[in-house]
Amino acid sequence: MLELINFIAFSIGFNLLFFMYAATKMENKLNPFITTLLSFFFSIPLSILLAGVYTIMLIYAVVIGADEEAMWAYLEEREIIE
Repeated sequence: MLELINFIAFSIGFNLLFFMYAATKMENKLNPFITTLLSFFFSIPLSILLAGVYTIMLIYAVVIGADEEAMWAYLEEREIIE
């Protein structure tokens, strides 16, 4: 769960920096406060998507009788094989 929270925080930070950079390249400069709010707004769907994937993974783990650590090990093993 901590990895998911860190990833969401990283994505919000990336969006914030991207929108601030993009605002400097526009002809009419945007308000930094509005740009910050816009970056958080675009981070919300990503956060919901990641939380949904994590929840589905945990439900699948309960159905097959595995715990969270076993599911992460399984996903990492699949990633290495593919």
